[in-house]
Amino acid sequence: MQSKEGLEAFARYWYDLINYGFETGDVEPIKAISGPECVVCDTFYRTVDYGFDEAGWILGGSIKVEDAFSEYILTSDGRYQVLVQQTQIPTSYYGPTGITASADGTTEPAVQMMEARYTSAGWYAEDVVTIWS
Repeated sequence: MQSKEGLEAFARYWYDLINYGFETGDVEPIKAISGPECVVCDTFYRTVDYGFDEAGWILGGSIKVEDAFSEYILTSDGRYQVLVQQTQIPTSYYGPTGITASADGTTEPAVQMMEARYTSAGWYAEDVVTIWS
């Protein structure tokens, strides 16, 4: 839905797809609704590639959206911005021989800004950047 509420719901859904990628190694659903210049996306793709390389898997990493808020004002680039406050549980990377790496989670919320555009297919995340962590 092209509205403030629709944009905020899309942001929450976008993070659900991030969590799906951590669980399955499948990043195609998030790629389908994210732009090629997306900074956070690129980091996420590399993280999942690393975690699922050579028969590996990832335990944890899920992101909990604490809040999503937009003033729903169209930017000069034709995008809408939404701020997402989120936390993340710790991540462990496993390979055939056990844990290969780990990353701390975040108990203090970080803030990311998504710039999205509404298209005939629905919302599309042009870019997501971390603005406070």
